[in-house]
Amino acid sequence: MNTSLAQFMKIAVTAIVIIALLFSVGYSMIDTKTSEYETEVNNLPMPETSGSENR
Repeated sequence: MNTSLAQFMKIAVTAIVIIALLFSVGYSMIDTKTSEYETEVNNLPMPETSGSENR
């Protein structure tokens, strides 16, 4: 019984570590891309009118 529990705990800890690493890499990647996109959007020129003012 103890060996099966120990084996289960090893697998569980390994799975948690792998998931945590994947989450941190994914979060970092998304954060980087979001900040790049934010810079692009902030550098766009503002339109002079919205179009509804010309009617």
